[in-house]
Amino acid sequence: MAERNLQRRNILDPAVADLLAGMEEKQAEARLPKRQREKKARERAKIRARREQRVTYDLPPELKQSVSVLAEKLSLPASQLATLALARFMQAYEKGEIDLAPYKKPSRSPRYDWKLVFPKEWWD
Repeated sequence: MAERNLQRRNILDPAVADLLAGMEEKQAEARLPKRQREKKARERAKIRARREQRVTYDLPPELKQSVSVLAEKLSLPASQLATLALARFMQAYEKGEIDLAPYKKPSRSPRYDWKLVFPKEWWD
């Protein structure tokens, strides 16, 4: 008869693992010099303050690259350039100057009825 491996496997719930990792991080931070702890606290506060302003969108790589190149050329933050573009789009859409109908196609997603499909020449 073959010998069975009766070693105990460590199975850790992901929530418990996250909690333990957070505790270890706090302990490591507590061992830092006071100046470094204060710096980390300021960085965390800065990140929390910006949370309301942050958003993530999926963009075609070509569009992302175009925005980055233009922002670099104009010496502007890319996020401010994107803000301008989105604000102008929203104004034009609300005035009825932009029609999304030509780009709307039925979506397979249970969450959305439509998706937008853009002409390939926009990315060439």
